[in-house]
Amino acid sequence: MAAIPEALLRITAHNTPHYSDPPDAHKFYAALGMLSVAWGRLEGHAVGNVITIMNLLGRGQGKVALFPWDRRIELWNEGFSLLPTLKPHKDHAVTFMQSVKAAAEDRNFAAHAIWQEFELNAVEPTMTARYIREKRGSRGTIEIDDRRVTLSVVNAALAECNRLNVEMAEFTKLISPLRPSPAHARRL
Repeated sequence: MAAIPEALLRITAHNTPHYSDPPDAHKFYAALGMLSVAWGRLEGHAVGNVITIMNLLGRGQGKVALFPWDRRIELWNEGFSLLPTLKPHKDHAVTFMQSVKAAAEDRNFAAHAIWQEFELNAVEPTMTARYIREKRGSRGTIEIDDRRVTLSVVNAALAECNRLNVEMAEFTKLISPLRPSPAHARRL
């Protein structure tokens, strides 16, 4: 059995906001909250499109579980490879969904990090965030990733989420008309 590496886990156990926060800390907290909402909107948009593709491919029967990004990408790529209306857009769609997956990794860090206190005397609100997870391909081994996160970094991630959600709308416009109306829908 492999030895578990020693790690000093710093836990910041106090209220948020805290009296030690800089005067502009609210900007950091607000941006981080908006990033969480923007990500939820983007992920919901992406999952909705992937589920529609699953149904169009005849795979929507039975239980639909929340599936990892690699599986979502596989279904997305399959839809853009097999559905005649989507085929001409395959290359752009494949590249786009890879960029959504990359954004997901940033979002996972922001959502699951252990946030430290704000840095004193930083030019803008800045915290160190520690992310702990199982190392890929090394079951039982943990990986610790400390990152210095500035307000500018959070705002850039927020802008990227919003950009991707707008771009996702282009694909929704291609996918939505392919869905048949529900059998019980009234026609006007």
